[in-house]
Amino acid sequence: MNKIIFILTLLATQIAFSQEQMYEVCPIKVGTEVPNTKLTNDKDEEVMLSAIIGDKPTVMIFYRGAWCGYCIQHLAELNDMKEEMEKLGYRVIGITVDKAEKLTVSSKKAESEIPVYSDAQLETIMAFGLDWKVDNTMYDKYKNEYKLDLEEWSGEVHHSLPVPAIFVVKDSTIEFQYVNPNYRTRLKAETLLAVLKTF
Repeated sequence: MNKIIFILTLLATQIAFSQEQMYEVCPIKVGTEVPNTKLTNDKDEEVMLSAIIGDKPTVMIFYRGAWCGYCIQHLAELNDMKEEMEKLGYRVIGITVDKAEKLTVSSKKAESEIPVYSDAQLETIMAFGLDWKVDNTMYDKYKNEYKLDLEEWSGEVHHSLPVPAIFVVKDSTIEFQYVNPNYRTRLKAETLLAVLKTF
């Protein structure tokens, strides 16, 4: 009981920082059946989410892209816990809006062995309620000031990004979700591991 209270306190502390910039997203809720959507692997092959998950409990990491320093740092931190999560019986995967040919950039930058998949067409991101549309002003700022072309990274013109999130899936059902519109604030790897140990 004390462990659960401690975990909830950690989560509440992190969530509090996100309240200042809540985007209009509506993530799917705990208890919902996992949507069976299409993703693309680093060989540019389409694969169904159900085939990736299989019959193993799975940790799904949604992140913005290999160009996002916060995402790469978080992916690296989660990779450090990958072996421990796997010992608990979990599969760990990443999902990004980057196109398939950019997927290896994430792995190299983060020095991560977590398999990552492309959702450049937003099928899975939208099904999980994580789609955030970058407006024209922000898109131009990214492109002109930061030299970051979202169209080049995704290969699409939708100008959308996933709100960073982690979902834990068990028996084809969402058992846990952490969604934080403040992209600077991520679920700590140690907190995630503690959560997984409660299931």
